[in-house]
Amino acid sequence: MTAHNSSDKLSLKAYLVFIFFAVIILLIEGSFFSFLFSRGTIPDLLLIFVVCLAFLWGEKKGIVLGLIGGFLQDLFFGPAIGFFTLAKMAAACFSGFSSREIYKDQVIGPMLTVFLSTFVHEFVVFSLVGIFWGNRFSFFFALDQIFLPKALYHLVLTILIYPLLYQAEQRRFFSPVSYK
Repeated sequence: MTAHNSSDKLSLKAYLVFIFFAVIILLIEGSFFSFLFSRGTIPDLLLIFVVCLAFLWGEKKGIVLGLIGGFLQDLFFGPAIGFFTLAKMAAACFSGFSSREIYKDQVIGPMLTVFLSTFVHEFVVFSLVGIFWGNRFSFFFALDQIFLPKALYHLVLTILIYPLLYQAEQRRFFSPVSYK
């Protein structure tokens, strides 16, 4: 039951499955990960999920997933509505554009895309916090202590997560979505 037969649209099932997994991921991040990574940077599994799906589905669908996932993250953890929304949309757009010339069945492309998308995401969040409240530390400190460690976590986690999402997509788990 797709919304339209257009390749730019996702089915209602795909959105509902995405929202279900996004909420589960946010619950894991807010509970289990906050204890496991209590003294350091917490990986953003939702960012990995959004960026990997944007890599598979392209920038237009990715932006919508970034909007939904970011809004949910704003509701759960955000300092204000829109910070994570805008950051996830930008990261998903970057991922979707970068996937145009990269083979989707190889994990190295998504790994590098998630790594770089993490910097895009964190830069947007850092900038918005700086604009509205002022940052407590310099950009270079954030780059060294937050952006890079998080990007490295994401690089490793993508090795585990992307193949699962790729196989789910191959089996049309989300919905019959055609690649660009």
